[in-house]
Amino acid sequence: MSKRRLATVLAAATVITSVMAPVGVSADEPEFKIGIAFANENAQRWHYDEKFMVETIEAAGGEALVQWANYDQTKQENQIDNLLTQGIDALIFIAVSSNMSSTVEKVKAEGIPVVCYDNFVQDAPLDVYLDRDNKEAGKLQMQSAMDAIGGKGKIAIIHGEPTSSVVLGMKEGYDEVLKEYPDVEVVLEQYCEAYSAEKALKYAENALSANNDDIDAIVCTADVLTLGILPALESAGIAGDVYLTGMDCEVAAMQAVNQGKIGIDIWTKIDECATRAAECAISLVKGEEIEADEMVKNGEYEVPKIFVPIVGVTKDNLEEWATEIAPEGWITMDQITAEE
Repeated sequence: MSKRRLATVLAAATVITSVMAPVGVSADEPEFKIGIAFANENAQRWHYDEKFMVETIEAAGGEALVQWANYDQTKQENQIDNLLTQGIDALIFIAVSSNMSSTVEKVKAEGIPVVCYDNFVQDAPLDVYLDRDNKEAGKLQMQSAMDAIGGKGKIAIIHGEPTSSVVLGMKEGYDEVLKEYPDVEVVLEQYCEAYSAEKALKYAENALSANNDDIDAIVCTADVLTLGILPALESAGIAGDVYLTGMDCEVAAMQAVNQGKIGIDIWTKIDECATRAAECAISLVKGEEIEADEMVKNGEYEVPKIFVPIVGVTKDNLEEWATEIAPEGWITMDQITAEE
């Protein structure tokens, strides 16, 4: 073989070697794996959180491994064990309960960083925590209700899962506002385990019955509860007369806002929140620093916290929210007005 021919062959071999993956590694193998452990999938928003997280992780060359626990703590613990066996490099944790510090410690013991999302896990060595300001969301709901009823009358409060930091934070907001309104009587305050719409409906029916339908407002943590009790108000012929609050801006809730049956619904900018959570997980995998809004005390730990913006949606700003703020594909005005 001539020297020129030999040089050409060697050059070609060099190029081929440079583009081939290492021995035993597929060219399509992801650079890293991130587990996402969701508490539940019973609300529309969680599938959007999943969408933005997965897209962000895959765009960065990683793989997202998603699990849904549907408010079963034991199931979620087992799912996380399974994610560990699959070799995840980071975990985005939407916990069933805020009392799952042992689960976080198990993951951290494997050298895997944990991004806590939505439900704050207490007394746990979290790497970062992302959520709305739940106390502020509670204040926004309750103040809106107080304005609507003139600061006096009877109200009911129906919370979600009692172990959720979201619920506990919103209760703080409720209580802070209510201190300023001594003429308001809270005739019912109940928690609904696993955000049970059935329990919410039962509590609402009992409260209405006990008060001869004379309730001025029902403040609910989330849409799944608000929509659960709405049939009771409709059945009694007082939907629209009783001021209702919600959170998550599901399609049916926005239809009710448009009809005047829900007074205010809280929107969390989940597209920003979910994307940022995935970005934090990726940064932690790569050993990069994360810029947080503040440090929060969590038992013996200091945890970086990132706040996500919220918007109060009422009939007055409903169209602006739907067309300018909600992420693409979430809702349309045609959907909102479909039940008119």
